[in-house]
Amino acid sequence: MDIYRNFKKTFCETWYHKLCLATVISVILVLASAGCVSLEGRTAQPTGNKVKALATLSVLADMVREVGKERVEVGSLVPVGRDTHTFQPTPRDSLKIREADVIFFNGMGLEVPLEGVIKGAMRKGVPIVVLSDGALPQEGNTGTDTEDNPHLWLDVRYAIHYVERIRDALATVDPKGAAEYEANARTYIGELRELDRYIERAISSIPPSRRKLVTFHDAFPYFAERYGLEIVGLVLKSPGREPSAREVAELAETIKSEGVSTVYTEPQFNAQILELIARDAGIRVSTLYSDALDENVPTYLVMMKYNVEKILEGLK
Repeated sequence: MDIYRNFKKTFCETWYHKLCLATVISVILVLASAGCVSLEGRTAQPTGNKVKALATLSVLADMVREVGKERVEVGSLVPVGRDTHTFQPTPRDSLKIREADVIFFNGMGLEVPLEGVIKGAMRKGVPIVVLSDGALPQEGNTGTDTEDNPHLWLDVRYAIHYVERIRDALATVDPKGAAEYEANARTYIGELRELDRYIERAISSIPPSRRKLVTFHDAFPYFAERYGLEIVGLVLKSPGREPSAREVAELAETIKSEGVSTVYTEPQFNAQILELIARDAGIRVSTLYSDALDENVPTYLVMMKYNVEKILEGLK
């Protein structure tokens, strides 16, 4: 079909297909030139007056920043507006990793494409904190089909769990700042709890028959479960694999049969296929954010409120 052929020409390959030996070699050369040929026998030491923290995603870096405040210098490995599935680390990124005193992962398989570069460049003894650890009530038994989905933070209750782990990790790396981290986390958690209540109230104002989401990729199951939405369609059922012609046709039929009025893309993806389907169906295309902050949504709190506003506009 025309929709599928047009999409096939523009859909970008994931970084899995592009990472080559030259990149690995260049990382090694940069580390060697920086005096880091061998890490044996070294232990992690703070690299300056502030704790240097590195998070894999910009949304996680924002949470670290809220807890660390002035005591912590925070960076993210995947740049603002980029996606973990298409991001290809550079030698410059390896230097950022080497300087970090603590590194924050989401976990649940999200960072698999980045793990080799991170673990190869980091200083010995630097802790990697996996924020999703311990978040699920019982591993493999959430009561839903979301066990392998890493986007926990889109349920604000899990974001609170992340903040608690960030607080504890920073206090371990920097014991003198423990009281500050505790106070900052307490304030931030209060804001997150209010955010959670706001989202509940907002989504409950949408008629139940209209609480149906069609999104570009499978980032929103925890959000939907928490706040009473139903995900009825996805463009990408798995990252890095373009939809087949049959899947495109099935999605178009689902949109029609479910009476969906708005479909949602994400800014870090090429969403031409969804735009073509929406145009043919005569419905709207809007935008949601999952993990890639930018100038429009510079913080996690702003991102979540923005998403709620777009859902209200599209589904009410």
